[in-house]
Amino acid sequence: MMLAEDDYRLIGEEPNEEVLYEDRYLIVHERALVIKRYYFPSLGSRAIPWNKIERVQIARDADVKWYELKMWGMGFGTIWWNCKPRVITWNRYGRRFEINGLSQILATNIVVGVKNSWIRPGTFAENPQQAMAAIGRLLYRNPHLHSE
Repeated sequence: MMLAEDDYRLIGEEPNEEVLYEDRYLIVHERALVIKRYYFPSLGSRAIPWNKIERVQIARDADVKWYELKMWGMGFGTIWWNCKPRVITWNRYGRRFEINGLSQILATNIVVGVKNSWIRPGTFAENPQQAMAAIGRLLYRNPHLHSE
């Protein structure tokens, strides 16, 4: 199934529009949820307009299994992950690599349910609680548009 062109383009910044959350992997923009480093091999971003999103969940709450995880692309499941090493993380403060356990991975990744699509985009969030709070503000501001 082909998705609409506006699903793929990065939403431009307007002076009066607000970015509620941003990190190296995700932007919660007033017009769309933008997943950075999404497309292979270009590392292009994917902008998903709010009216096309059914739900957004932390991976743990979405019941993501270990075999559905992948550093980039689709594992054995329905989630297409942006480019991010999920098992190994660079610790900026200690200047070393850390191995993340499954519970930590599931607590820091977000899965997006898109209307009329069986593929669910997934991304890491540097601060998942802040990201989900910003997403909740925008996703549910017009409840009649969403199925939840």
